[in-house]
Amino acid sequence: MKQYRSLIRKNYAGVAVTAFLIITESLAMTFAGYSLSFFFTAYEYEGDKVRALCLTFAIVTAIWLLAMLLYYISLLARAKLQQKLKNGLRNMVGGTIGSLSYTGFTDKDSGNYVSWLTNDVEQIYAQSFSALFSGIECLSTAVFAFGMLCLLSPWIGLASAVLLIVTSLLPQLTSKRLRKANAERSAALETATESYKDAVMGGSIFFLTNLRDRIRQRVTAASEKAERVCFRFNKTDTTVQILISTVSMVSQIVLLFVTLLAAVFGAASASALLSVGNLAGSFFNGAGSLVQCFMTVKASRPLWGKFEEESTRTGGESEITALPEIRLENVSFGYGDRPVLKNTNFTFKSGGKYAVMGESGSGKTTLVKIILGLIPDYTGRVLYGGQEQKEIDLESLYARVAYVDQRVYLFQDTVRFNITLGEPFTDDEVMAAVRECRLEELVESLPQGLDTVISENGKNLSGGQRQRIALARALIRHVQYVILDEGTSALDEKNAVDIETALLSDPTLCVILITHTLRDFLRPKLTGVYALS
Repeated sequence: MKQYRSLIRKNYAGVAVTAFLIITESLAMTFAGYSLSFFFTAYEYEGDKVRALCLTFAIVTAIWLLAMLLYYISLLARAKLQQKLKNGLRNMVGGTIGSLSYTGFTDKDSGNYVSWLTNDVEQIYAQSFSALFSGIECLSTAVFAFGMLCLLSPWIGLASAVLLIVTSLLPQLTSKRLRKANAERSAALETATESYKDAVMGGSIFFLTNLRDRIRQRVTAASEKAERVCFRFNKTDTTVQILISTVSMVSQIVLLFVTLLAAVFGAASASALLSVGNLAGSFFNGAGSLVQCFMTVKASRPLWGKFEEESTRTGGESEITALPEIRLENVSFGYGDRPVLKNTNFTFKSGGKYAVMGESGSGKTTLVKIILGLIPDYTGRVLYGGQEQKEIDLESLYARVAYVDQRVYLFQDTVRFNITLGEPFTDDEVMAAVRECRLEELVESLPQGLDTVISENGKNLSGGQRQRIALARALIRHVQYVILDEGTSALDEKNAVDIETALLSDPTLCVILITHTLRDFLRPKLTGVYALS
């Protein structure tokens, strides 16, 4: 649980202050329970008993009000720390996702990652941090209550210590089963989130085939499957809680019996009975809850294990200092037993204009992924200015090569963000990219221009507008190479021709068109045309 300790260290000041407030509040609440014995002392007062009782009432009430005020302050401190810790957890999960290789990232559905950022973050906070703070409170309460029980009578304190050992040991019998159930619940919630997302994302298909009820059916089926696993966890967790509560209740009864015996034999005063009833509850409930918190933190280990994996990025450490060409030598790759590329030899020189043609399934997109280092397990060699792909830092490659996918994804953010991705480009640079990609009319029509927020994945834009934004996203970075995978297929003829002509007229830019058809007027402008079969 390295990440757990790291987050504690990063928020050390907040954790320390919160822990101090919890301990102070526990002391105040325990002392408030002890203060009930003051009434018995006032009752035995030989002077004005009414005055003594009224004064005691005022003092005890003030003690309880102060204890409640401290409890309120400690709850506010916990809420503020919760905000910071959950942000830290999501930052940690985001870092884990970002550290994956392309193949590692695509092994899971996006619903899995959504589940990490929602279900798992909530569970980790509840089982690790919330349980930690509850454990501090329970430990403080148990220690202070134990001290005050010893003050009432050493025999009561001794009995409390013996009963505490029994309370602590019994629940450990179910700890392994609890960890297993917790891991199963996390996996089930991941799968369910993936299924919910799948049902919603495919909703338009059900609408257009008069099968709307399939959405409800798929969501219900996924929910029932997940809830069966969650029930098993809750059953195990409830068993542990009932076991602890039963042992705690029996221990309190035994302690009251011991107190009565001590009073009968003169080892404790009769007034001890009034406080023991309250303090015994605080002590055993605190001790039992402390054991529960300890087991809960241990049960969170499978969740932390997801995010403590080392980075799985591929590529080497050598940076590309110049990129005069990209060359593929005898590159082959297949999916399982089906070969897609075989002994492919292509060269793309800086400033050149190329087309890679082929029918659907001929390996065009696979070729692009290999060039970009997204599929590392090819055979042959991919060279960047003489450096082999496995030797280079891929981040230095992406600073020089941009890719425009035919399946454009837009963030639910401003048009500006979707072009700049949050990088500090100037307005002039943004507008230059906008003009180059024929986006002026769109930007002028939007209510806040570049700062207009678009819908999820650009649902309120046409396919051509989305494709032009993706192209502007690539060109604004002043790269040497642009790979267009059917990058103008959604544009009308005029805009497609204008953009392609502008790209092919730029002497500093190497353009690689991935397409299954090629406009005749483009052929004379190309340095080379490669065919995949």
